[in-house]
Amino acid sequence: MHKDVETLLEAQGLEQRLKELDAEISSLPRRITLLEAPLAAQQAEIDRAAAATAMAQAERRKIESQIQDLKTRVAKSRNHSAEVKTNQEYKAVLDEITYSEGEISRCEERILQLMEEIEGHEAAAREVEAKRAQIQAEVDAAKAETRARTDADLAEKQRLQDQLGALRQGINPNTLRRYDRVARLRGQAVAVLDQYACGACRVRLRPQFLQEITSRPEEVFFCETCGRLLYVAVASSEANVTTAPVA
Repeated sequence: MHKDVETLLEAQGLEQRLKELDAEISSLPRRITLLEAPLAAQQAEIDRAAAATAMAQAERRKIESQIQDLKTRVAKSRNHSAEVKTNQEYKAVLDEITYSEGEISRCEERILQLMEEIEGHEAAAREVEAKRAQIQAEVDAAKAETRARTDADLAEKQRLQDQLGALRQGINPNTLRRYDRVARLRGQAVAVLDQYACGACRVRLRPQFLQEITSRPEEVFFCETCGRLLYVAVASSEANVTTAPVA
């Protein structure tokens, strides 16, 4: 195998690993976003429960104020009952007291309902907050793991980039330019010779071309169909190439 092809094959492996690292690095923040998604929904539940609790408490305070006003009115009516002079006036005062006491009873029942509602809202909020705290702990752990994984990936990426740069410096410039051009077009720029065909595009090579590849190992050969650099696997070169029919 030509030295440039051997070097480019190694470079291609490094480039593939760099692509994998880039994909992993870019995917890690998305994983955190997915993990954090339930937190927003749960916070919304907590906020709704808090808003409902605040509304119920406000209504309770308003009703308590109404009860106080009604009690004051009842006390005044009772005092006034001692001053009335006719049965009709006395009956009117009693009707007013009865109405006010009925309103007080209705308001007190509503306060009991509100207290139950507030208790329910607070219990629901506590339950959601407990779940949210558990998920937050999981998210925090995932973030720490992600930061560590990203740091490791970045360190490996830098190391591979340095290694790749050193490899590229030792390759014939013309071969390197052609490799880069094919890599941009095809993704993979180096392919193994597989049973008389290009291992990438699968097009069978001309017998004369196969003979050239086997007889001139000091040269670099490119697939006549897809343009990829061709190499013969060392372990199978004899089985794959030398027995090929030559026209």
